[in-house]
Amino acid sequence: MGVSASPRVTSSRNVPKGGGRHQVGQPYTVAGQTFVPREQPNLDVVGQASWYGPAFHGRLTANGEIFDQYHLSGAHPTLPLPSYVRVTNVANGQSALVRINDRGPFSRNRVIDLSRRTAEVLGFKQQGIANVRVQYVGPAPLNGDDTRFLVGAINQLTPYERDMGTRMAYQDIQVAQTPAPTAVDAVAGAVDAPPADVPFQILSYGQGASLDIAADIESEPSGTAVRLDLGNFSDAGHAQMIAREFAVLGAVDQVEYTYEHGSSITLTLSHLREGVTENDVRLLADQLGLTGSF
Repeated sequence: MGVSASPRVTSSRNVPKGGGRHQVGQPYTVAGQTFVPREQPNLDVVGQASWYGPAFHGRLTANGEIFDQYHLSGAHPTLPLPSYVRVTNVANGQSALVRINDRGPFSRNRVIDLSRRTAEVLGFKQQGIANVRVQYVGPAPLNGDDTRFLVGAINQLTPYERDMGTRMAYQDIQVAQTPAPTAVDAVAGAVDAPPADVPFQILSYGQGASLDIAADIESEPSGTAVRLDLGNFSDAGHAQMIAREFAVLGAVDQVEYTYEHGSSITLTLSHLREGVTENDVRLLADQLGLTGSF
């Protein structure tokens, strides 16, 4: 009987955009600290930012999108997903509009974790950390490629920010259209209907360009490389739910095995976010009924 294996993540230059879920989420605890996701329309804080990239590229984010280290995106422990924030490096004044579609950081002295590209734009990739100002802008659209929109807002307030302070009204924004991505089939099945208070509409999915990371040997600036087997699942939907839950804690590798009469998906946690411990992984595994995985 033949068996074939294929990864359910991508390292290609075309990382699918969108395909996640709108979510606020329930309170959760990491490294003894409890985080309470909630609406924060007046968020305006100054604190330390870090960045993440190669170890998470192509893996699921906490809301079921696919992380692209070359996209202007980031992670926040409690903001609704996805959201837009403006991040400004207080040392040099560089600023970017950033899509928040992930959870983290969990180190007590950090307020936001940004993609590799965002760190480059803000001028702190080499240093690894920077003091930044984070201002909530508004809810982000669920689907579509917002790359050009975000690039156009580097070091420049959008008309909506200028007119409405740190709030935005997106009714008139249009984004280039391309066919819906199919690289990770199960992600599309996780899409929820957008809430009624998200006025920004993108007309269809798009795919953003990024560099091929196959030869990217740069080490992750933070976090811990691990190899923790989460299990093998015959139900693809259940596997995706487990992967999204563990994406809060780290990078989840997915490999689909195809047999003569079926298929299964193996999940492996390959990198922990900074501040996350193996005990946090065990606690989540217990909550999800995966105690036999470790």
